[in-house]
Amino acid sequence: MSKLTIGLLTAILYTLTAGMIFAQESVTLRYSTQHPVEHVAQASAEAIKAEVEAKTQGRVKITIYPANQLGDWTQIFDEVMMGTIDMAHGTAPESHDTRIAAGFLPYLSRDYDELSRVFAPDSFLSTIMSELMEAQGLKFFGFYCEGFSGTGLIKPAKDPAVPGADKGVLVRVPALDGFKFATEYLGYRTSTLPYADVFAAIQTRVVDGWVGGPPNLNYLNYRDLIKYYYQTNLSHETTHLYMNLAKFNSLSPEDQKVIEEAFRKQSLGSIASAKADDEKYSKLMADMGIEVVNFTSEELATLSSAVRENVWPKLAPNFPPGFLDQLMESLK
Repeated sequence: MSKLTIGLLTAILYTLTAGMIFAQESVTLRYSTQHPVEHVAQASAEAIKAEVEAKTQGRVKITIYPANQLGDWTQIFDEVMMGTIDMAHGTAPESHDTRIAAGFLPYLSRDYDELSRVFAPDSFLSTIMSELMEAQGLKFFGFYCEGFSGTGLIKPAKDPAVPGADKGVLVRVPALDGFKFATEYLGYRTSTLPYADVFAAIQTRVVDGWVGGPPNLNYLNYRDLIKYYYQTNLSHETTHLYMNLAKFNSLSPEDQKVIEEAFRKQSLGSIASAKADDEKYSKLMADMGIEVVNFTSEELATLSSAVRENVWPKLAPNFPPGFLDQLMESLK
């Protein structure tokens, strides 16, 4: 046998062996979301599935389980940590580390321009979130933006753009320090009755309105009750995109890159879609005769600065020492 033939056979054998070693078997990933199929997040999930399956040539398949089919958001987080569910889109509970809930801080961002910087992939908060999730055995892909919250009322608020001025109304707020302290500082009286009771409470005038929902929720759930809507941008409805780290690391580097890019694309794109959604439902409310009050950039800057300076220190004990100071510095 000639040296050329031996060399050719050796090359063929090496190629076959390498193929057996490095070939990745196809894998199906279970992807849980907390959103109903009508929500824009379902379209994002479908886009991720389509992109990953196409770009991995079917090596990685994704099965989507929407609307908390596999459990509530706290259970899902734990199951992704354990690896019984592969990936998820949902709210991350603060039970493991309070900094995970920093995305809900009042006036973390005052508008969409600032929000795009706060949630940028290389921002302080995104970097911290990646580190926190990695410590829990998770791969963090990014935040998912769903809309700025406002205040829906049955009667007008007094001096709505003036921090501390008595607004003359009683509003329901979530039973969270961030919402309660900030809303009271701005001049509203508050009640923390359960969310399930909000509609009846507004209808029977137990409260004058509610705080915490973006335009879509005010329109879809309360349009027949509220007469005024104030786009205060007090908080932003924010969820998380993440995956079991061990499962992510078990994939080839090429497929890891495809998955990360698909999720990152939807994370970044959610900012524009959330803004468009806010504008859409604000217009629908206005078309119904609801008085929609939008604040100027200067008014939002005043409100956000006042809350950060006067309310965040009250929330500092809920976080590790120095965390809110670092976050505040990153916003400058």
